[in-house]
Amino acid sequence: MELALSRETTDSGTVRLRLVGAIDLSTKPSVLDAGVQALDEANGLVLNLAGVSFMDSAGIGTLVELSREAEDREKSFAIEEPSPRVARILTVTGLQDAWS
Repeated sequence: MELALSRETTDSGTVRLRLVGAIDLSTKPSVLDAGVQALDEANGLVLNLAGVSFMDSAGIGTLVELSREAEDREKSFAIEEPSPRVARILTVTGLQDAWS
């Protein structure tokens, strides 16, 4: 599956990554690379998931890995505007409040 990433730096110094498409095993490396790079350069990371149409267990793992990476670096991590499909997955897994 395909995934498009766009990046912007907010006024507060965090990086917002907008993801459109699927977060799965094939796109996990791209998301991790972009997220770690953002954490290297900014004081936090926000993932905008409004355009995510599919996310499997590898996608959930990706979010957990980025969250832990941010925590290890003492930087912020948040998810904003999860698509209905992603919101449902986060609710089912009990992660809906973990990164808001």
